[in-house]
Amino acid sequence: MIRVIVLLFFGALLSACGNSSDTGTLALSAVKDGAVLIDVRTAEEFASGHLSGAINIPHGEIIEGIAELDVSQSTDIVLYCRSGNRSGIATTSLSEAGFSKAMNAGAYSTLKPLWDAGN
Repeated sequence: MIRVIVLLFFGALLSACGNSSDTGTLALSAVKDGAVLIDVRTAEEFASGHLSGAINIPHGEIIEGIAELDVSQSTDIVLYCRSGNRSGIATTSLSEAGFSKAMNAGAYSTLKPLWDAGN
């Protein structure tokens, strides 16, 4: 019985994770529907290449940067970075600050081909 429970748990965990191209497709769709697109990498990383339409707010400044944009807490927000780690941190920060529709879109390198194909 325990073995069945463990297998069910890991199956649910894996299905909840999805894959990065699914996340990228959802992110692209959200941006096309009006979501704010934020690159949370450093200014130097942003300058070396970014997704068209993205706003650069480094992850450590996300709350202050969002406040400057005057974005409501119910606005759809899509965040990305180099690997998905910093955008995950920024997504958590925004969620804790009451932004209910912040989404970690993951890595720039994964998103870039989808953006190029979709725009």
